[in-house]
Amino acid sequence: MSQTSTAPEQSGFRFRNARPSDSQAINQLCVEAYVEFRPTIGEKNWKALRETLSRASDLANEGELIVAEDSSGVIGIVLYKPPDNDKGVAPKSAWLQTLAVSPLHRGKGIGRSLARECIDRALKDGADRIGLTTAEMMSVARPMYERLGFIKEADLGQRFGAKHARYVLKLKSEPSA
Repeated sequence: MSQTSTAPEQSGFRFRNARPSDSQAINQLCVEAYVEFRPTIGEKNWKALRETLSRASDLANEGELIVAEDSSGVIGIVLYKPPDNDKGVAPKSAWLQTLAVSPLHRGKGIGRSLARECIDRALKDGADRIGLTTAEMMSVARPMYERLGFIKEADLGQRFGAKHARYVLKLKSEPSA
């Protein structure tokens, strides 16, 4: 699927689904975006996380890997996973994963716009809700998700040396059990 959309005109960036030629830029951006957490999680956990992030372009096999780009190239990414309609399980949940913005382009609303793009796609795909996981150490991302309406649903324990939790944004009224 080759979706392209435009972020607000004044932003100077646009969205599109990733292409194979973006792989190196995506992988490098993800490592650069998360390196700030290296001191928090320690060297052993950073080594494992860095290895995972250096293959972030492989996420295109799991859903719609969306890039934000401007004239300089790829400046942000997020994975959108549409609801799995084949399972017939209510509620139909979409997922947002691995949101990353280049440190050189932060503070421009790119992360919020990428998250909003996932919400818009989830609504278009008929999802009842959209979920994500985030780490306690993500002191900018967590409040951004909360401002978008995501609510903490569950603590998930430690991953890469950091406490993680699942957050959900209800898009439609869910049927009663």
